[in-house]
Parts: sequence; C-alpha cells; structure tokens
Amino acid sequence: MNIKIVICFIIIGFLTSASPGAADNVWSAKSSGFINSNESLAFEDYLVKAQVQNITNSSLIIYKNMIQIDMKDFEVNEFKQYNSVGITLLGINGNSSWITFIKLEEKTIWVPSGRTILKWGDTYSFENYSIGFESLGKDSVTLAISGKNTTATDIFMKNESKDYDNMRLVVTEINRTGIIELEFFKYEIPTIKAQITTDKDEYHPDENISVSVNITGDKTLNIAHIILNSTNSVVFKPTDFTATEINGTRSFTSQIEELPADSTIILNAKIEVRDYNNIAYSTTISKQVSVKPYISIMKNIREETDEDNAQVELVVYNSGLNRTLVHIRDNVSETNPKQMDWDIEVWPKNSSNVSYFINPQKPGTYHLPAATARWNGNMSISNEATITVHMPYIRLVKSAMNNLSMTDVEVEIMNVGDRPANVTVNDKIPGNYLIASGKTTWSGFLDPGKADYIRYTLTSNASSLPAADATYRDILGNVKQAQSNTVEIPKNPEPKKADATSLNAGWYEMMLFMMLSFIAILGIIGSVAFTAYIITKNKMRAQ
Repeated sequence: MNIKIVICFIIIGFLTSASPGAADNVWSAKSSGFINSNESLAFEDYLVKAQVQNITNSSLIIYKNMIQIDMKDFEVNEFKQYNSVGITLLGINGNSSWITFIKLEEKTIWVPSGRTILKWGDTYSFENYSIGFESLGKDSVTLAISGKNTTATDIFMKNESKDYDNMRLVVTEINRTGIIELEFFKYEIPTIKAQITTDKDEYHPDENISVSVNITGDKTLNIAHIILNSTNSVVFKPTDFTATEINGTRSFTSQIEELPADSTIILNAKIEVRDYNNIAYSTTISKQVSVKPYISIMKNIREETDEDNAQVELVVYNSGLNRTLVHIRDNVSETNPKQMDWDIEVWPKNSSNVSYFINPQKPGTYHLPAATARWNGNMSISNEATITVHMPYIRLVKSAMNNLSMTDVEVEIMNVGDRPANVTVNDKIPGNYLIASGKTTWSGFLDPGKADYIRYTLTSNASSLPAADATYRDILGNVKQAQSNTVEIPKNPEPKKADATSLNAGWYEMMLFMMLSFIAILGIIGSVAFTAYIITKNKMRAQ
C-alpha cells in the first residue's frame, strides 16, 4: 500500500439528531490509506479496491467476506453507508485513491458557551455573530443571524438547534410576551502542533537520515495525513503516512538513504486537518540538514578544562569509495595564528585523525578557527571550536613614592582568574637600601577576584625599583610565575627662589629720585589742605 500521512477530522453527516450539548452521533474514521489500482484496503469484513478515473472521482469495488457487494463511481468527499460501516473517498493523488472506513460513534464536539434572554426587537452579539429577534409565531420564533460567513433568517421551534459555522444556537424557551431564551455552543477548531526531528543536523553522504514527524493534538484527531518532500530531490521511504484516532503525540518515521554530498537539504512535511464539518486545514513545517563533502574534516576539543594543555583533534572521514591523500592545514587559534600542516592517507569508509596541544596562559574562552582538508583539487572546511579555560591568574602591580627622606612602596597582589591559588610573593630590594618598616614578602591563598598587599618603607629616597616576583600553584599542582612592573620614581622639584636684583644706582639718579619723591609728597599734602579749606568755608557760609 502506498501510504500517505494525513491529519483530518471528518464527519460526513449526522445520522441522528442529538439533544443540544449532548454527545453527537458522528462518523469516526477507523482505517485510512492511499491505494493504487492493483492494491486494496481492508477493514473488518470489508475490502475496497479503487481505480482512478480522473482528478475528481474513482471507481470503487466493495467486498464483504470476499464477496463483491457494490461497484460505484465515487466523487471526492462522497460517502456511502454499508450496514454499520461507511466508506468515503477523501481525495485523489496521481494514480492513488485516498479511502477511509468510518463508523458511527458518540462524541461531544460542541462546548456550552453561554446563555441569554432576548426581547423582541433586540439584538445580541456572540463571538463574531449577531442574533436579532425578528418576530414571534404561535409556537416559533424567527431569528436573523449574521456573521463573517453567514447571513440567514431562520425559524426555530422550542429546543430546536441550528449550526452556523462554529456556533450552535438553541432556542430553549419561547414566551408569548415577546421574550425568548437562547443557549450557545461553540465548536472548537482543532489545533495541531507538529515538528520535524532528525537525530542530528549534519550527515556524511553515506549515512541514512531518519526523519520523524511528531504530531500533537489538543483533542483526539480523527484522521492524520502527512506528505513528506524535500529539496535536492531526495527520496523518502515511505513518503506518506495515514493514521486515525491520534490522541496526544504520535510520531511517524521515514528514511532518506541517498544523500547528495556537500549540500543543504530542506525537509518539508505538509499536514492537512479536517474538522467535523469536513473543512480542511493545512500547514507545512520544515527542517534544514546539511550533508558533508565526500572528504570531511571535524575539529574536536573539550568544551571546558582546568589543565594547562588542551588537546585539539582533527578527524578526517572518507565517505567515498577510493583511498585518498588529504592535506590538512590548521591555525592553532585566532590569537596565535601558528600554521600547522599534515599529509595523511584516508581509506574509503574510514577515518583518520591528527592532534596537537594548545597551552592557554590566561583563563577565558578561546575560539579556534576552522581547519581545511584538500584533496584532488577539492577542499572541505571543518567546524570552528570553542574551549573555556579555568585557572587562577596572579597579577602584580608595584608603585612607590618618595616621602621626605623615605620611599613608600606598595605591591598589589590580585587573582584575576576564576580558580583559587596558593601564592608566594617576594619583592626585590636594591642592596644600597634599608627597610625602615613593613615586609617585602607575602604568602597565602587568594580566591578568584580577591586581592592583598605588600607595603613597606625604605630609609632613603629611591629613583628606581626592580619588579616583584610571585610563584603560585593551583589545586591541580600546576606552578606558574608572575612578575610586576618596574618602578621609576621622579625627583621632587626644588622650590623656586625669589629673583633678587641688587640696586646699583649713581649719585645723580639718587638725587633725582629724592627730589621727585619730595615734590610728590608736597603735592599730596597740598591737595589734602586745600580740600580741608574748601569744606570748612562751606560750613561757615551755611551757618
């Protein structure tokens, strides 16, 4: 049987009319499939053969207990009942007919959604519908219903219901005074979540891809229909699936066996859903996978390490049929572009590898660029790799300042790494200096992000000091060294002296200076006396 994946809710019709809000008798799918002219589909005592006539109908032969009971041309979506079993032609795909066997079952498909009282002349809104009370008959009421896809004027008897798209309207009470009671039921359109999954995102050309389509419905799905296709003309085996009564999540698995080398494939799954009114809903989901070249190269390194040395491995795989000589080229890291080259021979359907070590000096995340593999004029590029290095990292900062006839020195000891360290610091003192106070050594544990200090004073002014040294060990026993900066101390500037110039004047200059000074003094005294005279005279006149 050529199977197709289809998701459908279908009710071909209601055999009996149930009370509003109670379970309805609906046709529920029990078996479904696509069959060619030389195939058949069986359910219980029934068997169907089909011959496609054109794009809209097929000729069906129906057997019961291996005895032919009917031969009929079915139009698409046409239904016919045989005792307790119904048969429907749901669709045609090329030379295949999509057949389903259905049986009557009770299912609650309408959800109570509210009540209201309506007076003559009033209008009530429910969801996207408008219900108007037009007129009152002897035992009936006329209502005007309008919605997005509905415009109708219908007569209702008491307890009569009518369906309008996804709304069921029931008249529960008719009062001769012009008051009626209405109850509303809502048909919930089924929602479906679907996803395409593969076991990985990148494949070798000689690998098979296992493709799964996972379907999850919020309610039991009557019929499932999924059709798989892709770019690059890859072949799914099988291409299609059918299923009925899907509850929760169900997976459908297919295989792709022949992959085009050095390509990107888009996997598609078309999912169709029909509700109980035989209205179709469809969606398409996709997933991208990559296929490597015939000669592929992969770069591997641990994601995290506390070690000083980290191993980088380059794996070359030959998915072809011939033994191949491959030239590998790699750069150690983006911060240290040391080029490395190898020539290796790789046998068909086999892999070979080379490796080397890197020695990160500081904690942090290191990005390793892609390596290349060249063969027969072709080239393959590996993935990039990332490693996070954890370690303590000690930084020393030395400073000094002359203070009168002394020199104050400070060494800051910082652990800027992300692991603790056991640290020993020893500062160097030139031989011609003595320590007035403090210590020139320090030892202890420093946690990540912590700092400590060495402070001491020398007995005279220093012009330069050498670097301080540190030795530290991590928890794994690795020992490392650190060194501070050297210090150059500027000399204190001498205070500026007053610019004194000696008086060197002759006898004539001295006499001239004295005479001018005497005249200036007489002028000042005369001005003051004249001012006093004027003020006194004015006062006497005023009296």
